[in-house]
Amino acid sequence: MKQVVLLGVLAATGLAFAPLTTSGPYIDSQGRAWSQLPNLGDYASAADFDLEFAHEVFTTVDGHRFQIDRPWTPEEAAANAANGQVNRGAGQVPGGSIRAAVYGTHPVDEEYRSAFNNNIPNIRTHVIGLINSADAAMKANWGIDLVPRKGYKWDSNDNGDIVQLLNEAYSEGGGLNGQDMMIAFSNDSTPGGAIGVAYLGLPRGLVKKYGNSEANITEHEVGHMYTLNHCCDTNCTMQAYLDTGAFHGFHNYSESCSGQNHYSLMNNQKNRY
Repeated sequence: MKQVVLLGVLAATGLAFAPLTTSGPYIDSQGRAWSQLPNLGDYASAADFDLEFAHEVFTTVDGHRFQIDRPWTPEEAAANAANGQVNRGAGQVPGGSIRAAVYGTHPVDEEYRSAFNNNIPNIRTHVIGLINSADAAMKANWGIDLVPRKGYKWDSNDNGDIVQLLNEAYSEGGGLNGQDMMIAFSNDSTPGGAIGVAYLGLPRGLVKKYGNSEANITEHEVGHMYTLNHCCDTNCTMQAYLDTGAFHGFHNYSESCSGQNHYSLMNNQKNRY
């Protein structure tokens, strides 16, 4: 395992490193302070990384809590590409009439805009489509309807970690921009490679352009906004590892790793936003 940088280690050793903008230090559940988020590449295997961080909850200096949503290994990427996305049914319990329209604002950074040749109408159509795909299970089960309403151009810091990018998107666009929830989209090559992040229980998240998996990641990050933690159920959309076959997978029992029952938890807070 490579050296993982805890706060103060580099200062003590006198080692130099490339400038990185973070919103750290980040405090883990053991009280350790991390000057940089743990990086999958610093570990011998994804299994080693997941053993320590799959269910870890970090806290920012502002008291916001989050979990690390790591990228795929090359082997995992190949396996998911081969399997494709499973079109799982949107839900087991009909949501009935819409109970909670959640209006969203969606900042897009310069790298994301560039991926669409800066064609704003195409970006708008793409974002609306993936939001409509991402909320299908939540709409069917709990009447949670994510409605894109606003967007804005945002220039991301190329040296910022993913939490820094989330905070930038939020501050540069005037917070929630008069809406209920912010889901930002970025194609920045974030140090550490995390593919998404959201604050637990707060309406702010960021999704990376990651293959054809943006809708999966968006559903996952919105789950975090509704206080859902990472789980171990291989049919669950809230796994720390992105599993495209688990899209729309929410469990209706008390799951061992998270200690949560998605159906009861989401039903109790369907009007959270």
